[in-house]
Amino acid sequence: MSAITLESLARELPDEVWNAFEPVLPRVVWCGNGRRPCENRDCLHALIYLVITGIGWKMLPRCFPSYKTVQKRWKTWLKQEAFRQVWSGCASRYGLVRGVNFDQLSIDGSRKPAKKGDPKPAPIRLIALNAERRSCS
Repeated sequence: MSAITLESLARELPDEVWNAFEPVLPRVVWCGNGRRPCENRDCLHALIYLVITGIGWKMLPRCFPSYKTVQKRWKTWLKQEAFRQVWSGCASRYGLVRGVNFDQLSIDGSRKPAKKGDPKPAPIRLIALNAERRSCS
């Protein structure tokens, strides 16, 4: 198993990554009308390229499918929880290969919202402000 780096992911989609996603992603069916749909592998590679480089959707290079196609596939994959399935498979595989030491796990509370402070002061009525202005002059 070769080491996968960010640079190698940006250049091409390794077979190891594709083999993890291929059984989970829904197949693209072509009805015979119009242009053939783009392959899932190309859309996944484009999506990973976007995540790694941090560029905007519309800046996707021409060697990838159209950004609208990639967006549509991504939304479909999110609805079907394809990424969650792959992630859980990777986590269970890691647990089998390396093991997880539950004695050294900790809970991170940084994502919990902060408690609310003092309540907001009551709004000042405009009548009260006008009365103060009259008495000062």
